[in-house]
Amino acid sequence: MVLVGCGGGGGGSSAPVSPPAIVFPPPSSLANICTPEGEKAWVRSYMDDVYLWSNEIVDVNAASYATPSDYFDALRVKSKDKFSFSLPNAQMAAMASGSGAVSYGAVYTLSPDHRILVAYSEPNTPASAVGLGRGAQIVNVNGAALTPATEPAWNAALFPEAAGQTNSFDVLDPGASVTRKVTLTSALVTVTPVPQAQVITQSTGKKVGYLVFNAHIASAEAPLSAAIAQFALAKIDDLVLDLRDNPGGEQSIAAELGAMIGGAPVTGKTFLKIAFNAKHPEKTNDPSSTVAFPRTDSTGQTLPTLGLPRVFVLTSGITASSSELVINGLKPFVTVITIGATTSGKPYGENFVTNCATSYAAMEMSATNSLGQGNYVNGFAPTCAAVDNLDLPLGQTNEVLLNAALSYQTTGACPASSAQAKQQIRPAQDGAPSDLLKKLLQPRHR
Repeated sequence: MVLVGCGGGGGGSSAPVSPPAIVFPPPSSLANICTPEGEKAWVRSYMDDVYLWSNEIVDVNAASYATPSDYFDALRVKSKDKFSFSLPNAQMAAMASGSGAVSYGAVYTLSPDHRILVAYSEPNTPASAVGLGRGAQIVNVNGAALTPATEPAWNAALFPEAAGQTNSFDVLDPGASVTRKVTLTSALVTVTPVPQAQVITQSTGKKVGYLVFNAHIASAEAPLSAAIAQFALAKIDDLVLDLRDNPGGEQSIAAELGAMIGGAPVTGKTFLKIAFNAKHPEKTNDPSSTVAFPRTDSTGQTLPTLGLPRVFVLTSGITASSSELVINGLKPFVTVITIGATTSGKPYGENFVTNCATSYAAMEMSATNSLGQGNYVNGFAPTCAAVDNLDLPLGQTNEVLLNAALSYQTTGACPASSAQAKQQIRPAQDGAPSDLLKKLLQPRHR
């Protein structure tokens, strides 16, 4: 042992010495040691290696956490990171591939007054089979109202972890005065990434393409191209891109969508630039970290294009990640008019890394556009604020957000109701139940 600052009588003491920095071994050297202690050691090394805020991690006692996933969550820099997550391997693989995930087919959102509502239901799922659709409020779960004490039970029922789990729900449909009871059994649900694409002819004779896009997954490539080709054939004057329920996914799909919207003026130019933490300058400086608007899709087919000078994007607090990449990547080249609520604020990305039975997604990269603009941690505020009250189906021209976009397209200005809407919109996470919030923010598909 070395005694520091132990001078004899009459002498001064030496300056305090900082403890040496902890050096963690590379994650590869600790991989697949599938004991609780071994997995936790790998988690700490993994976070030190790739995590964007690795130098801000506050160390905690790994033994205090029951599982490696709990320990991983405890290491997050929560003031900056609400997105890193872990899942069992099978669930992560299904989500990453877009092949499906266990659920009822209903996707939930939080209203400004913190009611839990159904944003939409996938077709041909347990939720759609019982008519659980857009705007339905979840009032009770298995006979219990939402309280701090019942929140864990609500989490387990709303977000089943395995197929075949059955729960009952009291729901209040839009316009109804009394609730009805539905029973749902969880199943493997496949995402429909592009549920709607239609051409709307305005009273002015202008044609507007309306595209609902819910997931940046590989299976979205073909229907996105088909929709854009349909719009190009119709010679649309404007595009309304509905990303209100799209939490993100593959950046390659985002780049393709941006290229199809912007056309020749953007093709080949920088869509995004990726940066990693200070431990990996070789990744940040690698040419592959600069992603261009592509000319072709993953199969080598030339992408159809619109070449529009502007695009209307419908947004909500769910709009995140690759959806925000589309907005940010197009901004230097195209006028992007956002309508709805402030987006989630996720200028970060992740890779899925598997160790033993668990897959982890730590935020390990940040993104900027061709002008170096990024760091939109507070989200993109809407150009035109509007409250999505979920009382009408998507695609109806009098639905609030679509109607605001069509009005803006005709008049060149945000509808007068926007000022009132701006006062009503609040961050979705403000005062929301903590565990449910975490589930609602967790990516549904990547």
